[in-house]
Amino acid sequence: MLWAIAVAAYAPAALAHASLVASDPVDGSVVASAPAMLSLSFNEPVEPTAIKIFDGAGAVAAVGQIGRNGTSLILTPPAALREGAHVLSWRVVSADGHPVGGSLTFWVGSRGDAPQLSSAESPALRAAVWAVRLVIYLGLFVGVGGSFFVAWIEPSAGQGPRAVSIALCIVALVAVVLSPGLQGLDRLAAAPSALVTPDVWVSGARGSFGVAAVIAAAALLLGLFSLKAHGAAGKAAALTALIGCGLALAATGHAANAEPRVLTIASVFLHGVALAFWIGALSPLAFALAAPRDAVIATLVAFSRWIPFAVVMLLASGILLAVVQLSRIDALWTTDYGRILIAKLVLVALLLALALWNRLRLTGPVVRGEATPRRRLRRSIAAELVLVVSILGVVGLWRFTPPPRAQAGGTDDFFTHLHTEKAMANVTVSPGHAGPVSITVQLETPDEQPLTAAGLTVTLSNPDMGIEPATTQARRMADGQWRASMAAPVAGRWMIGLGILISDFDKVSVEAPILVK
Repeated sequence: MLWAIAVAAYAPAALAHASLVASDPVDGSVVASAPAMLSLSFNEPVEPTAIKIFDGAGAVAAVGQIGRNGTSLILTPPAALREGAHVLSWRVVSADGHPVGGSLTFWVGSRGDAPQLSSAESPALRAAVWAVRLVIYLGLFVGVGGSFFVAWIEPSAGQGPRAVSIALCIVALVAVVLSPGLQGLDRLAAAPSALVTPDVWVSGARGSFGVAAVIAAAALLLGLFSLKAHGAAGKAAALTALIGCGLALAATGHAANAEPRVLTIASVFLHGVALAFWIGALSPLAFALAAPRDAVIATLVAFSRWIPFAVVMLLASGILLAVVQLSRIDALWTTDYGRILIAKLVLVALLLALALWNRLRLTGPVVRGEATPRRRLRRSIAAELVLVVSILGVVGLWRFTPPPRAQAGGTDDFFTHLHTEKAMANVTVSPGHAGPVSITVQLETPDEQPLTAAGLTVTLSNPDMGIEPATTQARRMADGQWRASMAAPVAGRWMIGLGILISDFDKVSVEAPILVK
């Protein structure tokens, strides 16, 4: 069956997280004196949920004074940092609604032992988040998709497919209600007992995740209404519910937040709508095979009219989203995202083999009215549904794994964000290890618009090792970026400085530490 091609092309919207691309102090560095300000720079805007500082004795203090500068968080320690080791533990939520956390260690004065922190990740909570997401997927794709099929393709369907859609929509509604609480626990790295506190639910419902949850709930309710209504009202509700499936996926997720957003949001929307149509058709088709021969033929003929449109949407949107998320071929086996993709593709291959068998060996005899092939086709469709659930379960694991596209720079690159009141710069040092390096600079205005500068100088120095500053003139490239070739002969903490010539009478200088491995 051609709907299997849709699953093969599926690249879901809810995939990933923001990435930390730079910090000050740099992880593993030693600073001469206690810094008055700390900074965390990400590859996209984030919302802080829990940021703490641990000292060498294990004492912890929450950071409450947090400012923003573009994609950077500017942190003011609650008290002066003492000499010794410090661990900055952070947890943030990105624009796609997914929480992510981490930590970095630095020393004030001299290097020593670092405090050991226990992981805030809870396997039980992750399992609950995954299970709830799977139930919501089934409610949207099988439940709402099935209600659309019943309303538009097979209005005379019996109680069987209606009961399946009703049950899945109701269970999915319960999952949608629970999802903000689980999301809040994950965002705040809170214990399960905190589920009864309002802060957890408010945190979970904030942002794009809350918007997506509301849209999903509305789609499920409309799907239920369409199954009870008749005529034009039922069809209108079912169509609106199907559109809601696409909107729920497009409202949140890393794919929907990728550039160019107009194209990716539209692709995610079309992908969700087409996927709900295909998967939703399986249950009604299975029940239709138990009906008289004339009814089966009528259903299959009506269904076939919609196939080409859904296939085109699924293939076009799925290929585009896959290209955006999987930025290089070696990411298939070098990243967790790629390995999950391989597992999904294995299941899809089994699904395609089963669909091919159905098409070549069973569909023709069923149309001719043979009873035994009809029973076999029903069992085959049941097996296909099991494979669909397995594929959606594997896809749900992407909730905890950033796609390669979301990971800043290449695997060996170092990225940092520099900013002043007049200019900002995104700097990539490639590769980020000792030796010759290429430094690429993207200049922006404080409101994140492209900045056309008259010139740019780049300076590298390593004061800790007594390496004096080396300065070179950067070259402006055709794409508007600036590039300079320099050398960082030894690993360690280096200082990079930029001299931005905004005009003949206005020059901005800024510097920041970088870590060369």
